[in-house]
Amino acid sequence: MRVAISQRVENVSHYHELRDCLDHQWIPFLEQIGLQVVLIPNQLKDPSAYYRDLNIKGLILSGGNDPALLEQARNVSKERDVTEAALIKTARALGHPIVGVCRGMQYLCLQLGEKLRRIEGHVAQRHTLICETGFTYPDGIEVNSYHNWALTELSPKSPFQRMAQTKDNSIEAIKHRTDPIYGIMWHPEREKYYSEHDLNFFKNIFIHD
Repeated sequence: MRVAISQRVENVSHYHELRDCLDHQWIPFLEQIGLQVVLIPNQLKDPSAYYRDLNIKGLILSGGNDPALLEQARNVSKERDVTEAALIKTARALGHPIVGVCRGMQYLCLQLGEKLRRIEGHVAQRHTLICETGFTYPDGIEVNSYHNWALTELSPKSPFQRMAQTKDNSIEAIKHRTDPIYGIMWHPEREKYYSEHDLNFFKNIFIHD
C-alpha cells in the first residue's frame, strides 16, 4: 500500500533556504510494516491532484512546526498548513485512512473544530498512558512526548473519541467516530527500538489483508 507523509519546514538560515524535511527513522518504520512511502512537498501548486495522481491510499501527518492557527505559535509554516488542509480534505473525500502524529494530531483537531491549549512538562519527557477500553495499546504503557500544545478536553459535539490520556488530562490519542481518522501525540519513529504496539497500530490502519 502506498501512503503519503507530510513534512516539516525548516529555515536553514546560513544557506538562506527553506527546506522540507522528515526524520530518516520514518522510512524504515513504515517499510517494516510493508508500506510504500511518498513524501509530500510543501510548495505544490495542487496537493490534491498530486495525491490523487500518485495512487496514494492513505495519509500520515508528521510532527514539527506549530499550526499557524494557534496564538503564540512558534516555528510556523503557512505553506505546510495549506498543503495539509488540502491533503486532509482529499483523503477524507476518498475514504482513505489518516493518522496524525504530534503536530499532525493537533492540526487534525484544529481542522475539525477542536481547541488546543499550551501545556508544560511535555517536551523531551516520557509518561504513562491511561487507555480507554478498546484501544490497541495496553493501559499503563509509557510513551515519549515532545509537544507544547495539547488537547485537554473534547467539545460537546466533537467528532472524536478519546482513546488515551495522561494523568494531567492531556489527550494523547483520538479516533474519529465515523471516519478512519486517528491521532497520537507521541513519536513512534523516535524510539531507539520500534515498539510492536506502534507497528501494529499503523499496520491495523493501513494494511488490509
